[in-house]
Formats: sequence, structure tokens, C-alpha cells
Amino acid sequence: MLDSIMQARTATPVVLYNDKDISAGLLPYLKQLSYTDNMSGKADDLELTLEDREGLWEGDWMPDKGATLKASLTTSNWHSLFEGPQALDLGQFEVDTITCKGMPSEVTVKAVSIPDNNKLRGEEHSRSWEKAKLSAIAGDVATGAGMTLKYTAPDDPQIDRAEQTDESDLAFLQKLCGDHGVAVKIYKDQLILFDEVDYERVEPKITIVRPGSLVAMADTADMLYVSQLTGWSFESKIRDTYKACHVKYKAGKNKSVIEATFTAPDKKEGKTLQVHEQVASIAEAEKLAKRKLREKNQEEVTGSIDCMGCLALLTSLTVQLTGFGRFDGKYLITEAKHEMGSSGYTTSINVRRCLNGY
Repeated sequence: MLDSIMQARTATPVVLYNDKDISAGLLPYLKQLSYTDNMSGKADDLELTLEDREGLWEGDWMPDKGATLKASLTTSNWHSLFEGPQALDLGQFEVDTITCKGMPSEVTVKAVSIPDNNKLRGEEHSRSWEKAKLSAIAGDVATGAGMTLKYTAPDDPQIDRAEQTDESDLAFLQKLCGDHGVAVKIYKDQLILFDEVDYERVEPKITIVRPGSLVAMADTADMLYVSQLTGWSFESKIRDTYKACHVKYKAGKNKSVIEATFTAPDKKEGKTLQVHEQVASIAEAEKLAKRKLREKNQEEVTGSIDCMGCLALLTSLTVQLTGFGRFDGKYLITEAKHEMGSSGYTTSINVRRCLNGY
């Protein structure tokens, strides 16, 4: 009985093609399923690598470009004998490219979370808005693409004029949101606009532990400890990082000066970034200084971690790193890759250190 429990640890992908479950027929040919979860600025993608010695997948079984794929990952007793079944819904994708190669013969099917024929990315438009809230502009874009808007950013700036000229809705919206410190994410049929600062403020419920480190376990059932790592790397850069940002603008006919400086709370020395952009008040200058400093410093400390598969590691979540010396601390997951195949189930994440106070 114990042997049967010990053998119950499994990880299996589930794939639907145009809403039909093809998992049973797919698995004998599946060399690897790879899912990349991006926080913002890039579409999530799903990639299936298939063994094709019989020529089925490059022949009658070849998926149609534009077909939909829905996928999920399921595990059973993965981290412990008593964990039971767990599942991660990866979302919906559209087949984008199909590649055949040899030897050995294999077919790779790549699908993206933002369909190419979707109006959000596949069509170019020219239009403009006057004195409109960012959420209202995003709402128009979402409605035109047949999507729903989820706006969670705390600020909803009013924009005097926004002009879209011969560009896709997605490219226009990403640039507009980037100018106002708002991130864009696509998930299923939702257009999600959010502030990354909100995610960085969340206390971690996952601790990543360097193997061999002594860690005092928190006395809480909410904390997940990930220690079965297979590799890691970190980078701390000095170039193009700043201690403070100074915004200065001469406004009106009288050229009255509006200026403000924001200094990173945890930096004792460094350069000051000089910004000369239009602002209407000191409060607006202070907000701009904080945002510009964040843009420069958010990639100061970054890292990547490879580990045994873990469904809980997803973008926009914070994690606590321990056992890595000066690289210990609180980080935000900016990309997560989950791979299942003949070699098992693995997860790789990219992280950046959360900024303190901005």
C-alpha cells in the first residue's frame, strides 16, 4: 500500500484544441510543453514540441493556424504524499507558428495569448481622445477588441489629448500606459491595467531557500518553502542607477519654475537624474520624479532561479530569497516558465528586487 502511495507523485498537462480535449492522443508524442508567463509588455506563450517520426503532425494532424488551445498543468502529491491534486490554468492561446525539423523529426507548435487576428494586435487604427481618463481610453480599446477591462491601478490620470496614429491598439495602449507608470497584461478575455508598485507591496507567501541553508521556518501555514533548486544567478548593476531624481520645468509666459526632488529612501550616495518634462504643479513634479527614478532603478538587482516544478510560482507574486548572502531579500517575479515533458516538470523564474518606498 505504501509503495502505491509513493508512486502516486505525477505531473500531467491537459490540452484542449478548439475546446476538444486532445490530451490522451497528444501525450504519446509530447516531448515538451513550455508555458511562459510574462508580467507585462509581452504576450504569454505556449509551446508544444512533438515527436513526429511517423509524419502525422506535419501531415493530417497539423494544427490550423488561428486554432485555439487551452491548457492546464495538473499535479498529484507533487510536494508531499498528502498534497492531493493541484491544477494551474494557463489560459487560452491561439496557434501562431508551426515549425517542422529533423533529424529526428519533430514539430513545434507555438501559440500566443494575444491572437494575431484579434483587433487588439492585428489591426491598426487612427483616433484621438480629448480630456479623457486613462481607464476610459482603455475601456474603449477593450470594448473594440471584444474584451473586458480590469483597471486596478490606484491612479487614473486624466489625459489632455491622446492620439493613436496608424498603430495597433495594443502598441498604442502599452506606450500610453508606460508614460503614466501603468502596466498592461492580457489574460484570457481580460485587458488588465495595474500598478506594479501595488504588487511589490504585498508580503511574500513564498520563500525560496538556497539548498544547504539554515532557515528559521515561519510559524504559519501560509508560507510555502521552495528549496529544490537546480540553478540560480543574480546580477547587481551600478551603471544607469540613481540616488535621486530632480524634475524642473519652466511653466507659463512668466517662465515660473516648478521643481521637485525625490530621493530613494535606502540610497546614501549616487547620481541625481535630471528630468525636464512638463508638469502643472509641485505635486505633479514629485509624482513624476518618483516614477522616473523607479523606471531607472527597478532593474538594479535581478536574478533567475531554476527549480523542481512548482505551480505556485507565477508572475506578479513576491518571493522572499534567503541563503544568497547580499542578494537575500524581497523580489517580484517578472517571468515564470513552466515546462513538462519526458524529462519531468520544472519551473524557471526571473525576478527583480522590490524597491523600498517607491
